[in-house]
Amino acid sequence: MDFRYSTEQDDFCASLRGFLREHTRIREATYDGRLWKRLCTELELPALHTPLEYGGTGATVVETAIAFAELGRTLTPVPFAATTFAIEAILRLGDDEQRKSLLPGLLSGDQIGAFAAGGHRVTDASAATVHAQRHGSRVVLTGECTPVLHGGLATVFVVPALADDGVVRLHVVSADSPGVGVVGLPSFDITRPVATLRLAQAPADTLSAGSTDDVERVLDVARVLLAAEMLGGAEACLELAVGYARSREQFDRPIGSFQAVKHACAEMLIEIDATRAAVMFAAMSAALGNELQVAAPLVKAQAADTYVLCAGTAIQVHGGIAFTWEHDLHLYFRRAKSTEALFGSSTRNRALLADRAGL
Repeated sequence: MDFRYSTEQDDFCASLRGFLREHTRIREATYDGRLWKRLCTELELPALHTPLEYGGTGATVVETAIAFAELGRTLTPVPFAATTFAIEAILRLGDDEQRKSLLPGLLSGDQIGAFAAGGHRVTDASAATVHAQRHGSRVVLTGECTPVLHGGLATVFVVPALADDGVVRLHVVSADSPGVGVVGLPSFDITRPVATLRLAQAPADTLSAGSTDDVERVLDVARVLLAAEMLGGAEACLELAVGYARSREQFDRPIGSFQAVKHACAEMLIEIDATRAAVMFAAMSAALGNELQVAAPLVKAQAADTYVLCAGTAIQVHGGIAFTWEHDLHLYFRRAKSTEALFGSSTRNRALLADRAGL
């Protein structure tokens, strides 16, 4: 496997990075609707690895991972992760009719999706918090999902629910359906709001074209894409730390000349380089369809540890200024800690890796 991006992928990365640095305003709102619409229509980010026949660009998960990294670098306040995970679930488990019905609105930005699951035991029947019951030709859901990324904005939810036969399946629920309630929650990451989804006999459409293995693949792709996002955030922390170390002076010289600061930045760089290779391997594995079961939990654990380390170290390099509300570093630390918990902590993902590897 060649751990290099193509010229086209490098150009896409550079173009998107420039666009986001110019237009992202992380302190003005937790959701920038105008920017989100531009990302959907002009740059077609949600459509990147959607097949052409469903209105996508026909690219791969690698391009989507690049987009995640760049949005993570700028903490762009848009529901890209939530919508992309919903799109992945519909692509993987929806039938042809469901794909043609649901995907156009999500790809264009007219609809906002949310994957109502962030834990590591989504397919575990004993951990199910939502139950599906069949009433004639209808399926209704009852239960609660929390926390749901951008749940307060979502118009379409993809919800895992335990069916009468004891199997967890994914279902699509419209936010304006009867029996659907959304309650906003305080979020440690103030750039990414969360909510609780409450369902009381809410009508749903079952995504029944796939199997439990397909649900696990959706979770694995989500782990890979979140790892890419965390890589972008870690790189941003290193850039902030190095920039400050070059400009801040003590004893008539830049603090970057001090050995302790050099070592701290070097440790960040080493971890980022290792994580970058892991993210590229995992994204390519997802695109090629092989080794994803091993690569996904590995890269999620690696990226989470790297992001938390880099955010914390960057705060130490900055000293007192980093502890002020006005500085951006606390936003990166908040994103690092909150994303670390999604789809299983580092410890949980390493345990999952050991199980899948037969260790």
